[in-house]
Amino acid sequence: MTSHSAQVSQSRPFYADHAAAYDLLITDPVEPWVDAVHDVLVRTGHHAASVLDAGCGTGRHAAALAAKGHHVDLADAAGTLLDQAAKRCPAARRYQADLCSLDVGSPYQAVTCRGVLNDMITDAERDAVLVSLASSLQEGGLLILDVRDEHGSRERADGTPRERTVELGPGKQLIFTSTVTWQAGMLHVHEQYDLLAQDEPQQRSSYDFMMRPWSTAELRQRLSTAGFHDIEIGPGVGRTTADRLFIVAIRR
Repeated sequence: MTSHSAQVSQSRPFYADHAAAYDLLITDPVEPWVDAVHDVLVRTGHHAASVLDAGCGTGRHAAALAAKGHHVDLADAAGTLLDQAAKRCPAARRYQADLCSLDVGSPYQAVTCRGVLNDMITDAERDAVLVSLASSLQEGGLLILDVRDEHGSRERADGTPRERTVELGPGKQLIFTSTVTWQAGMLHVHEQYDLLAQDEPQQRSSYDFMMRPWSTAELRQRLSTAGFHDIEIGPGVGRTTADRLFIVAIRR
């Protein structure tokens, strides 16, 4: 099975043609999330944990967590982003893989995953990715997640275009516009990319995809079925919007 998440990772301009702008557009601070993960690891006796950052993006969070003394490896389906992450984390092992079918060899003491699980839109994908993440963990290992909250996401999906402009270099700009609506339990996302370069015609591209946020009840049920216990669910950490959840669970 190739998951919807992996398909999006390989085709979304945000992760491919415009990957150079990723860190300019994703401006949520790194430190609050990394501090929260580090605190969980230390609280559970993992002062220098082996960690897999599943869906690592450009590696900002992995590099910051490694700076706190943990050994962090990288996994992502988007090769362009993974290349950037590997430059940030040259000592890390890297896996370009669909998170629904990870094969990492030796299991880790912890797996972190931010945002990616929202792209798993079918029940089969959701079950598969949690089983895959569980198989990447040692017995008693920690799964630490960030996902979109169903209620908060529905409230924010008001169809308002949200625009950001970033500078890519002398005389070059990218205007990124995202419009999100809510239909039948899904976030429907329309993205528009306008690339402006001095003395060149404007280049426009667009991309449409869906995300499926999570309820706390679904998280508890699916995590338990996948072999996790002691599931803790709280508000998101280090996000600029109040539509995220921070989850910690232990593999049986």
